[in-house]
Order: sequence, then C-alpha cells, then structure tokens
Amino acid sequence: MINIHKKFEEMNCKSKMLLQVHDELVFDIHNDELEDMKKLIQDEMQNAYQMTVPLDVEVGIGQNWLEAH
Repeated sequence: MINIHKKFEEMNCKSKMLLQVHDELVFDIHNDELEDMKKLIQDEMQNAYQMTVPLDVEVGIGQNWLEAH
C-alpha cells in the first residue's frame, strides 16, 4: 500500500487510494488512468512480499464496491 501511494504521488496521478477493508483495497481511479492503475496496483500487490506460493490479486471495477465484486 505504501509503495502504491508513493508511485501515485511520483506519477502525479488524479487517482487516489481510499481505504482498506480486510484484505481489499478501495481506490477512486480517474477514467483516463484506469488501465495503467490496474496494472500498477496488481503488480505492486502481487510482488509486495516474496513467498513460496504466489500471491493472487484480483481487480474488480465498478461505480461502487458492490459492482466491483
């Protein structure tokens, strides 16, 4: 999460990380940044910690939390 926040700042993104709910992160992503942010978030979270089993990260998109599931 910290790395994502730093990269958002470095890239001067309009998108923002809003909150964490258990094992989920909620973002407000600007439409013209959507594809780049999806890749960045998924890459950062999958590689946040090296483990013997891979970390699986799913990205859901919607106007609200329910739609994103």
